[in-house]
Amino acid sequence: METVKRLPPTTDTLRRLYTLSGNQCAFPGCLHPMFNGEGNFVGQICHIEAALTGGERFNELASNEQRRSFQNLMLMCYDHHIETNKTEIYSSEILKKIKENHEGPYADIDKFIRSMQSSILDVTSGFQTSKVLSLKNLYLGVYESDSRDQAEINEDVKAFNDALPYFASLSPDAKRIFAISLSRSKHEISFTGRETENIYFDHDEIQRVTGLDYYRLKSILLEMESCKLICWNELYEDKEYPFIIFKNSEANFWSMINIYCKNKNLDVVDLVENMKFSVFD
Repeated sequence: METVKRLPPTTDTLRRLYTLSGNQCAFPGCLHPMFNGEGNFVGQICHIEAALTGGERFNELASNEQRRSFQNLMLMCYDHHIETNKTEIYSSEILKKIKENHEGPYADIDKFIRSMQSSILDVTSGFQTSKVLSLKNLYLGVYESDSRDQAEINEDVKAFNDALPYFASLSPDAKRIFAISLSRSKHEISFTGRETENIYFDHDEIQRVTGLDYYRLKSILLEMESCKLICWNELYEDKEYPFIIFKNSEANFWSMINIYCKNKNLDVVDLVENMKFSVFD
């Protein structure tokens, strides 16, 4: 027979207790919150059958693990924790029924997911993308001159504006990660030792500086790839890196935007994330 001792609830048990509590005391009719407006826990973790010998409704046939299990715990406010110590009124069976009735409405997770899904809006659909007219300031900011003829200007403007919807369709998180990746991008070095126009970033570095977990970052990189913003290429026979590309354009405008922001002392992350591209005209 094991020695009776109080074991703390596991993290999973606490998570489940709170999820099914609705942030309210389990006592019928009580609306007292378990967490107040400042995020402080003001509730009580209550045992249906006591954790220690001599406690209310102690069950000597239960194990220590059973006494700290989800089935034996409920969340209540302080007043009702004290109230339910009246064992002549609140037996184990009655408290289990109170727990069941309180947690029942929150137990149908699928119902809540369906409700959440029905309220989901495409947050990218509200973005209005202002089309560029000439990109004159972009060229001046990068090359200090703009020698393009009208045909070349028209070609650049069309390529830039055609690419905008792809970028605008990114999720907010993906926009920011792309902008951060651009800010930390490097130029590929040719075999002659000179920088090319091709730019890439180290996705391991992006994971470190953003704190994203592997799977979340992988999902965002896939989103970028599907929107024709990056492609993967082997670099220096080392490993594959994501290269930032500008589809259907001889000029890599993303690289030019990065240079422009450095030359003008602008925050490239803010400019790109918030699509402030009108500055380039």
